[in-house]
Amino acid sequence: MEREPKVGIFWLANGKLIFDATPISGAEAYGECMGHAKSHVEYWSELQRSGNVSANTEYEDPPRGRVVFNVRTRKYIVYADKCIRKKPKVVRKILRDFALPEDGTGLTGDEHYRCRVCLYGEAS
Repeated sequence: MEREPKVGIFWLANGKLIFDATPISGAEAYGECMGHAKSHVEYWSELQRSGNVSANTEYEDPPRGRVVFNVRTRKYIVYADKCIRKKPKVVRKILRDFALPEDGTGLTGDEHYRCRVCLYGEAS
């Protein structure tokens, strides 16, 4: 049984992949893409309130990214911090957890998705 691909947001925090996702059938339009309704800020706040992440860690500190579906090209795009892209095992986990097709998914960086280490050269 094939699972429905998802779009959403994710982090790699303390070696653990944390994400929130929406099946593509429930995704929202954003320009020429379909995406997840929740923002990184919004979901990170929920995680802090529930105690699942430290209240002292800002949402932009750990490496993060987003999965969208480009309606025009009919391809999924994983935008991810360099600290995630250089870890093949984590990339494979993202592809698997989001049920993304290997041949229909691109992996790229984006200036928006850069962690504290990539931005300032310091550990969080």
